[in-house]
Amino acid sequence: MPTAKRPRRARRTPAKRGAAPTAALQALRRRIKALEAARDAARRRHAKELAAVQRAADRRRAMMMREIAALRHLQARSDALVRLVGERDAALAAQAERITHLETLVTPPPEMR
Repeated sequence: MPTAKRPRRARRTPAKRGAAPTAALQALRRRIKALEAARDAARRRHAKELAAVQRAADRRRAMMMREIAALRHLQARSDALVRLVGERDAALAAQAERITHLETLVTPPPEMR
């Protein structure tokens, strides 16, 4: 029985250590470095954008706090004015009552006229 010969496989020689990198490997390394640089740039850009957004939010918060403080001040002033007007109205009413009482004392009774 004749046996068929198997076709020979081409032997690959193992890559030598320290051998010069191939053009494809060099291209991949360049691509990796470019991607890492792009990632780092994106991180820096994102950090700057985030800081800018935080500063803007801080400015808006400070503006709202100033506005709230101003409104509280105005509310306190209006409360004080309401109290003063109420006290003045009470004093005027008391004075008007006193004046009418004094007028009744000054005017003679109708039968004496």
